[in-house]
Amino acid sequence: MLLKLIEKNSLKHLLRQYAEGFGTPVFLLGPDGSLLLQFPEGVHLKEHAVKPVTLREKTVGYVAVPSGSVSPASLDFMGGNLASIAAMRYEIESLSGEVARNYDELSLMWRLSSRLGTGLDVSNICSVAADEVMRICPSKNVFVLLCREPSDMPASGCMSIPCDPQPGQASTPVFVPKVALGADTERISTMVFDPSRGLLGRVYEKMEPLTVCNVNEDEGFEGFPFPVTRIMIAPLTVEEVVIGAVVATDKQNGDEFFSTEIKLIHSIASECATSIRKAFLYEEITNILFSVTESFALAIDAKDPYTYGHSKRVSETAAAVAVEMGFASEVVNWIRLAGLLHDVGKIGTPEDILRKKGALSEEEMNRIKEHPITGAKMVEHISRLREVAQWICHHHERCDGKGYPSGLAEEDIPVPSKIISVADSYDALTSDRPYRKTLSMEEALGIMSQTVGTQYDPAVFECFKKVIRGWVSSPG
Repeated sequence: MLLKLIEKNSLKHLLRQYAEGFGTPVFLLGPDGSLLLQFPEGVHLKEHAVKPVTLREKTVGYVAVPSGSVSPASLDFMGGNLASIAAMRYEIESLSGEVARNYDELSLMWRLSSRLGTGLDVSNICSVAADEVMRICPSKNVFVLLCREPSDMPASGCMSIPCDPQPGQASTPVFVPKVALGADTERISTMVFDPSRGLLGRVYEKMEPLTVCNVNEDEGFEGFPFPVTRIMIAPLTVEEVVIGAVVATDKQNGDEFFSTEIKLIHSIASECATSIRKAFLYEEITNILFSVTESFALAIDAKDPYTYGHSKRVSETAAAVAVEMGFASEVVNWIRLAGLLHDVGKIGTPEDILRKKGALSEEEMNRIKEHPITGAKMVEHISRLREVAQWICHHHERCDGKGYPSGLAEEDIPVPSKIISVADSYDALTSDRPYRKTLSMEEALGIMSQTVGTQYDPAVFECFKKVIRGWVSSPG
């Protein structure tokens, strides 16, 4: 222990100072009495007096001198001095270790924050959590479980670990895998856990990490469809509620899960749990927004029985095209919203114009052409939707600059507006209207292709065609 705390050369220097200061040979012994160092060399230790060197109430060695060569006080000084130096070195080591651990945790939190960013995608958050856990302690399997109500579960395809409620008892939430890394990802994807039982039940109840060195000796282990010996579980906890767990099984090097690793993994779980909760809340708010917007859009469409459901179909088509073009999921959602609201300005258009079966007069057409601006003005009052308002405003622009309301052309037209434009035209052509019957997909695409480059953006139109034909050829 002493040789680990104090460098050998430093100990030799201390023994020399003791020997020269008190005029006697000095020996350093280990806790078992074995000789470690001495000064001067070549002197045999026969009859001797010893003084224990203690550290945190534990004997870590002895200082020895020939019997009668120094006073007891001198020997006490040597033992006490060595103990003080050892204690000082121990504190330095402890502080250094704590600094290193804090640095590791801060580095981890910085890396996590960078990877999570401001994104609110649950799958991405869980993937980051699993990846970081695998980085800290490479394991055979790492997976993230999230809490779900049994009513949200698919009717089949998942293996129960057991989660069926007892007769007369209300069903409890279950934990299902969201992301898995490692050798048994396919098997993990079929698992369902009851958080009221087994090892997960302990974590769920105590809201603290748990590690077991040999699950075969633990009666609470649920049993997995693949071999497991060691396991570590850290809860995903937000505001004293467990919303999931991070699980790692069997480190690749065969070691147990160490306390430093468990602490870091617990930090990962805490950080990601907060992000997951935010993502769930964002998803809930978004769903409410879309539900209200869809109801509003249907109410507008209902002014004209020939266009009922038009806004929803345009919204779904525009979102699919945006996905095909590689837009981020958040932008796709805003394009979907813009599709729902693209005709909201028609709330100010008289119904006799909307329902007119014959050709519109110039004055009536001018009234129709007001709806993009009217809709944009209605939406732009919501600060978060100001960009969406611009997309709505320009969804009747043309690439050749002959559209309305602003006569924008080419790159000046927002891409989401171009997407809504093709979706809007296609739905109009393939729906019954007062002035003509429904066209087939190929008939509609044939008509639209004649104005690609003048009315429609070529790149957008190509992605649009791929989406539409994919829908038609898809079995569903």
